[in-house]
Amino acid sequence: MINLIRKRIISFIIPILYFIVICPISVLLRLINKNFIPIKFDKNKNSYWLTKDDKKRGEEEDFYKQF
Repeated sequence: MINLIRKRIISFIIPILYFIVICPISVLLRLINKNFIPIKFDKNKNSYWLTKDDKKRGEEEDFYKQF
């Protein structure tokens, strides 16, 4: 009985939350032309890899006592 009620409530609440929260945010971001993921391809760029600054690269002491 409880599982049936829980399934009914969740199946009702999740779509309502989606249309109340996610959809307006999406519409707002489209109106202001905000892109979080750059999907344009730039032929002049050599690489799309992001460089990482490793200060402790290659220190073997870090592998023996990790915790």
